[in-house]
Amino acid sequence: MWSLRSLLWAAVLLTAIPVQKLTAQAQQGPSGAPTFRVSSNLVFLDVTVLDKAGHPVVKGLTKDDFIITEDKKPQRIFSFEAPETHVMGANAGDDNPDGRAPVTIFVLDRLNSSFDDFAFFRYSVRKFLAAQPAQLNSPAELMVVGNESLEMLQGYTRNKTDLLYALDHLPAALPYKEMQGSFYWERVAQSIDALQQIALQNTGVPGRKNIVWVGRGGPAVNMQFLTGSVVGHLQHSVHTTTNMLVDARISLFVIYPPLKVNPTLKVDDRSMLSGAMDAGANIGDDDPFAGDINFGVFVNETGGKLFYNRNDVDTEIKQSRRLGSDYYTLTYQPHDVAPDGKFRRIRVTLRNSNLRALTKAGYFAPDSNEPVDPQQQTMIKLAEAARSTIPLTALDMNLSDVVRHPDTRTAEVTVQLKGKNLDWQATDDGRSTANLILEEASLTGDNNILASKTEKVTIFSTVQDPTQRAEEVARLSLTIRIPRKTKSVRVVVETEEGGRIGAADLDRKTIDAAPAMPTPEPQLTSRGPEYVPPTTPQTH
Repeated sequence: MWSLRSLLWAAVLLTAIPVQKLTAQAQQGPSGAPTFRVSSNLVFLDVTVLDKAGHPVVKGLTKDDFIITEDKKPQRIFSFEAPETHVMGANAGDDNPDGRAPVTIFVLDRLNSSFDDFAFFRYSVRKFLAAQPAQLNSPAELMVVGNESLEMLQGYTRNKTDLLYALDHLPAALPYKEMQGSFYWERVAQSIDALQQIALQNTGVPGRKNIVWVGRGGPAVNMQFLTGSVVGHLQHSVHTTTNMLVDARISLFVIYPPLKVNPTLKVDDRSMLSGAMDAGANIGDDDPFAGDINFGVFVNETGGKLFYNRNDVDTEIKQSRRLGSDYYTLTYQPHDVAPDGKFRRIRVTLRNSNLRALTKAGYFAPDSNEPVDPQQQTMIKLAEAARSTIPLTALDMNLSDVVRHPDTRTAEVTVQLKGKNLDWQATDDGRSTANLILEEASLTGDNNILASKTEKVTIFSTVQDPTQRAEEVARLSLTIRIPRKTKSVRVVVETEEGGRIGAADLDRKTIDAAPAMPTPEPQLTSRGPEYVPPTTPQTH
């Protein structure tokens, strides 16, 4: 079984990939990154109203038709928006600056899916997109949770062709973590962290966001079989995730065809099904994660829906988008929220008893005794650094040896990283290792992210002498997506232990001037990344 540290504090969706040498230059990285906490000033509720047949009700309701309570206390509705206000103009471009229209985040779950299931999920998403008009009604982005990373294949766009291109050029890979039981706990941590990364990316962006997660999501965890500090760490992680999703106005829709209701249903799937009750259901006021932790609970907590026992995935995607698009937005201002970290249950009902509301179920109050979460701080710093326009020089690095792959709109880039300040750890065999987190982002002229990938890298040095290590240079080869509107690429490297950050940039002219070659064929493997012995150190 993986250690508690691996389960809870492993960098989000990252797995160690052994590479070559290295070393880096000193300087302290950015400090004082903000922490996420649910604000008690104003709570946004995106509410889908359903009739008895389960169809959305989009007309005829006013603010006076809704009743909101928080922990059974009535709340005064501060503002109200009807569904017809949540649309983009016919002549609007790809952007959604005012947040009026909801946006869709398609997530393909390779991490927790079999090879055959993932191929079907990919086919189904393609079938749905192919049936859409050339310009979607509202922006969408495409992401993949993989064995070793969370990758944004295409950032927000209304251009159907761009989304299909990104999907069609997703390289094949074997889901080796799903195939091997020893990765169970790592998949739990990576799946939850994926939700945190997506929430972080969208926090502060106006409007509603709907994650359409195609796949089962992370494995279930039965808290009754756990004891000690692991329980507290897990609960802290899921409480944080819930608040990040709530703050970002994100609803989670999970589409998982293999989940079937029958007597032989696996414990994991049974748990997931029981957790995915409608957010308006009366499920008590206690911590929703006090029992099992699974994606069904996140579905319920964010006002989404679980689709199962059906193979018409493209139709279910369409239904998810409709439930996430035909909604009312209400806000209220809670008072006297005690900083005790307890769950605050939100209920929305309608005066017409034939109607029911689908919305998020609540949030966790701030906790005055909550320690700083180093994992969350790392994610925040990486996200800020990827879009920053200022130089980040705590690590001495540059990008070289650029090769274009026009057939897949990608580019290979070599990161040269000097090793003076890399928080080296000595090993028993006379070597040294350093753990790094890489963020690769393709950006528009306005520094909006068009594609990104986050991964963790472990590098090796053959020596332990600090002076020698300081002069070594690591060369890491990366493949970066270059979507159509890319104006620049930024690679950010952070030391996992010390938090020092370096960044290097490439402009589009440099990329376009690089030599072109066909994309190499992907290498399928049924195992995880293997250690590659380092070559002779290269020095300056």
